[in-house]
Amino acid sequence: MPKTTPSTGNTEEALAAGGGSIDQIREILFGSAERKIDSRFAKAEKELAAAAADAADQLADMRDGLQSRLETLDDRLDSQIAEVIERIEKTQADLEKEIQDAKRDLTDGLSSLEKRIKQQQTAQSADFKKRLKTLEGEFNDAIARLEKEKTGNHDLGGYLMEIGLRLKGDQGLEAIQTSVGAALDSRDEKKASE
Repeated sequence: MPKTTPSTGNTEEALAAGGGSIDQIREILFGSAERKIDSRFAKAEKELAAAAADAADQLADMRDGLQSRLETLDDRLDSQIAEVIERIEKTQADLEKEIQDAKRDLTDGLSSLEKRIKQQQTAQSADFKKRLKTLEGEFNDAIARLEKEKTGNHDLGGYLMEIGLRLKGDQGLEAIQTSVGAALDSRDEKKASE
């Protein structure tokens, strides 16, 4: 069949004269293609809606998963922070206890050292006093011994007189000897009585 391109006005008139309508012709010419396209569009819309719903579900699942992971991480982080704080507090308490123990040990050591020093000072002081008393006693004994053993001025005078008389050769030698002997005897008696 040869194709003719009728003018727009003529086509409608021809169709009207032929008893058909434009819609019927359109249906004959494009009906099956249009139904296929409509079917495809409907199918594509359904698939797009399903894909959008699927993507929304996946997005919601991902959001829920991320939220869950964030909560888990937050809980884990909170527990780790609490654990670290607990360890720090325990370490601080241990250090404070060690410091208190060290202070107590130092105080006890200083107190003990002070007591030992006082005891040593007391012992040394007592020993010094004892030695001083002993030395004082020895000194007094030595003085007393020297006092006993020394020759008094009177005795010395008598000795010198006797020596002088002997050197002079005086005749009362026997009298002098007797007086010197008596003086020596009296001195010995004094020593014995002391």
